[in-house]
Amino acid sequence: MSRLLRLAALTAILISLAGCFGGGVKHPINPPNASIQLLTVQPDGRWKLSIRLENFSDKTVHYSTLKADLRISGMQAAQLDLKPEMDIPGLNADVFDTTIAPSVDLQKAFALDIKAPGGVAYELKGTIRIPEADKDFKFEHKSRLSPVPGIPNQYR
Repeated sequence: MSRLLRLAALTAILISLAGCFGGGVKHPINPPNASIQLLTVQPDGRWKLSIRLENFSDKTVHYSTLKADLRISGMQAAQLDLKPEMDIPGLNADVFDTTIAPSVDLQKAFALDIKAPGGVAYELKGTIRIPEADKDFKFEHKSRLSPVPGIPNQYR
């Protein structure tokens, strides 16, 4: 009888170990989001954008491409086609930079809107590519930019 119990215990242990190495629990990849963390007006008039990429999954995810339409002050600001190529740990975010050259009309609209209470409205809408999922996730983010206190030409 003890031999049969030992064989049963050994079988149970082997089955448990097999679960650790084969497949295991699959974690879903949740749709990511992107937003402007900081807009800096540079001396040459171009705008440096710090784009915040958010990972809502509970595991590290690699982000390869962000394609988006950026509207600021209700006007077309840029068509972004960026390659962040970054890994972001689960339930975290990271930032990467790009620069755009706003039109004269957009610069004027921004200068007027930034003085208004509540700041400047913007919208970032497009897709974020996650190679592991072999999928482009759609996203849309609407928010406002306001002056950073005490730091000229920076808006968040």
